[in-house]
Amino acid sequence: MRFLLGSLVIALLAGCGGGSSESTGNVTPGGQSSAHNTAPTLEKNEGTWVISANMQSTKRFELSDKEGDTVSVSSENLPEWLKLEQTGTAFSLVAEPDLFDVDTHNISLVLSDSKDTSAQTIVIQVTVDPESNPSETVALSDDVVQGTWSNQSGDVLFHFTDDNKGLGLYKNKGFAFDWNNLDDIELTTREAECIAHCSRPQFLPIEIVAQQDDKIAVKIYASEQDYELVVLTKGDVKSLEYNYYIEQRLSDGVYVSKLSTSTSEPSLIGGYLTVDYEDYKQHVPFHYAPYYDGDNYQILSDGPERDIFGRSLVKEFLNTNTQTFKRLSFDPNILSAKIVAAKGDFVALEFVYRFEMVPTFDTGLVPEAEWNNYEGLIDVMAPRHSYKIYRGLEMMDIPEFPAGSQTLGLSPLLGGELPTGGRFNAVNTMLEFTSATAGVYKATDGVTGEQHSLDVSLSRTQDTLSYTFDKYTQTVKYGQFFNNQTAFIRELGGDSPFILASIAKLPNMVEPTQEDYMRTFYIDTRNLNNNGRHLVLEPQSDGRAIIYTGGIAGPNGRWQMEDDNSMSFILSCNEDTYAECLSGQTEKNVLNFKLLYKQREGYWFMREHTHYRQDDNQQWNSRITHNIQFLRVCDVCYYSSN
Repeated sequence: MRFLLGSLVIALLAGCGGGSSESTGNVTPGGQSSAHNTAPTLEKNEGTWVISANMQSTKRFELSDKEGDTVSVSSENLPEWLKLEQTGTAFSLVAEPDLFDVDTHNISLVLSDSKDTSAQTIVIQVTVDPESNPSETVALSDDVVQGTWSNQSGDVLFHFTDDNKGLGLYKNKGFAFDWNNLDDIELTTREAECIAHCSRPQFLPIEIVAQQDDKIAVKIYASEQDYELVVLTKGDVKSLEYNYYIEQRLSDGVYVSKLSTSTSEPSLIGGYLTVDYEDYKQHVPFHYAPYYDGDNYQILSDGPERDIFGRSLVKEFLNTNTQTFKRLSFDPNILSAKIVAAKGDFVALEFVYRFEMVPTFDTGLVPEAEWNNYEGLIDVMAPRHSYKIYRGLEMMDIPEFPAGSQTLGLSPLLGGELPTGGRFNAVNTMLEFTSATAGVYKATDGVTGEQHSLDVSLSRTQDTLSYTFDKYTQTVKYGQFFNNQTAFIRELGGDSPFILASIAKLPNMVEPTQEDYMRTFYIDTRNLNNNGRHLVLEPQSDGRAIIYTGGIAGPNGRWQMEDDNSMSFILSCNEDTYAECLSGQTEKNVLNFKLLYKQREGYWFMREHTHYRQDDNQQWNSRITHNIQFLRVCDVCYYSSN
């Protein structure tokens, strides 16, 4: 089997500079041969020895000693399935591994001529021949399935909970799942932190073909015929291998957490927690500096949390004593978090939260002693659980950016003035470097067509980059996370410190066509689908467009393709064509979307919004705003305009 283990071996060996396992040639003692003697070596070591499980394989190695001394070979880490047989100036390795030995093994050898020794390493990669895979399956009881199963390299992990749910990592992607244990273990995978317009669930069968103590050999099926054989071991894995972890959430700006299991130093934990209770669906922001008590991160919050644009849970309860109804309002309050599973760059945290009553102008409070008097109130107040997936973030030196290169992630939180009297703002946009110490933001007025270049000054150290635009200066660091994505990191201190990351590079850019834009896109917001509200962008074949995004709303927009293969929208437009609406001296909004990257869950766009209006001096000018926007593509979702 080549699959995951094979690719990992190649990556590791390439990192060693040779792509194969060469003899280390370490000489002991003291790292040098004796004055008149040379330590023995292998005649040649041809690199990784690839063999198949459930088959016997033999390989012969020749010994070399410059003085012709008798050489002995020994090893202290031979696995049970590997035998060493020496005959004269050669030795053979006889291997007969089984399925549970599928992995990459570094076999350490010591060669000695009685005067000096040298250390040698033989790399053996045990794979699986699909033709010899077992066809019979093994059944496990539910209580055996429950828990955490992972492979040795840490790139496959499944955590099964007792309520037939779980979290997993496979093919470098973290996800949530529901599971059934019938003839096989059947997973229905889904996005871990999506509240509406989520991508279709996917079916992922796991067939157990062998069991040995706490290990199982499984076939993971990507399709009916396409599978991968992986050896999984059961047991808690909660080792934090990184200092920093980034949210695995589809957004250009995400929180970074600094996690530790130290009980004397606080961690930093931030992000958006998915709260899904009845029709209440929210992504609730949080950032805390909790201490770890050996089991949990104890979060001492100042009270319930809610996004500034979110809403509270509002319900009416019947007082069974008075037969009257009372209207109550609730916001979630996060109590604690614990590590469910952590291996490699994958960390799954389980959060405990509960709803707290929040009095408003039309809702009240109920003392805890009276909760039982209100039908259903105890259930609302019960503690609840939600999960988040974080991925390891490796801090790196600031890279070199030659003139003409571009990056995302270096954008001002505040804007600057345009020469025409308008204003430019950016949340995350493209910066083009003109030199090592300067760059420009480029903005196009969607109404007048004017091109603007706004100067940015830059300075750097080995691990920080500072940039100044207008009166705004920001210093950032740089990091890399899964799928070779990178981000600029900024830390904000104060009484409640937190760390934010802005995407600097998407996995790969695309060359868009008009067909790519002719979809129904759902705007991915933290409060999507509450009170029947759907945010939609939909160009139609007759040139019209439905637009509900960023406070710009209306069913009577128009669209046109641009020369750079982007698509522009204008709203509102009561004329027949885009051009007619653009020419009128009226307040208008022009949105330009340039497709950058496509993935299964949706598309990433650069969004440029021009708001053309009269200012306080009755002068017509434009306010131009840039940001990356992730738009969901959902072929099973429906919307209605309200």
